[in-house]
Amino acid sequence: MISVRDLSVRFGETTVLHSVSFDVAKGESFALLGESGSGKSTILKALSGQVTDWTGALQIADTVLRPGHRARLARTVQMVFQDPFGSLHPRRTLDDTLSEPLAIHGQPDRDKRVLAMLDAVGLPRRFRFRLPHQLSGGQRQRVAIARALMLDPPVLLLDEPTSALDVSVQAEILNLLKSLQEEKGLTFLLVTHDLPVVSFMCDRLAILRAGRIEEMADVAALRAARLESDYGQELIRRSQHG
Repeated sequence: MISVRDLSVRFGETTVLHSVSFDVAKGESFALLGESGSGKSTILKALSGQVTDWTGALQIADTVLRPGHRARLARTVQMVFQDPFGSLHPRRTLDDTLSEPLAIHGQPDRDKRVLAMLDAVGLPRRFRFRLPHQLSGGQRQRVAIARALMLDPPVLLLDEPTSALDVSVQAEILNLLKSLQEEKGLTFLLVTHDLPVVSFMCDRLAILRAGRIEEMADVAALRAARLESDYGQELIRRSQHG
């Protein structure tokens, strides 16, 4: 579902990604793991069209992306951002937020589909006409997930989707994402620095450092603390002592 080949990105004189390559299979959950500044989110931005100046070869499902692309990918891929409050319009109700993609793409039965999506992400239907500030952080992230799924895309790009939430709420959102993936057969590309999140959510991972992939591994190697690279072992030690 996702193919990344020799992806390189420069911002001015600084190269932030150096010939990164990996594939994500249909229905797989794949993690990009690394510290801040390692280039993880830049990969998501290149795939979603937010970064348009890159070299390499990118493909999502049957769509080949081009540098500078603004491909119409809304029905194929959507992103869930780190900050659920910042990613929602403060003056638009949940109904506005969830109905908009349906209206743009001429989808029928909008009321029915909005209510069904509220049910799917575990939000009471009475919340339909509330504003973002009337919701908790976890509820706002449920809205962001619902918005991303309104057009039934097969691929979700998840940019640290729980890092802005309280620890008590993080598990709820991760469980929701996992159940939605199983129910809908979704493909996830997850960016995080949190090893327990990768261990719980993902099938495979790539470890990034300074814009390069240090190691690719099955999640079983992470759970057994048997990553091969020195940097992977360093991340494990930090997590254990954090």
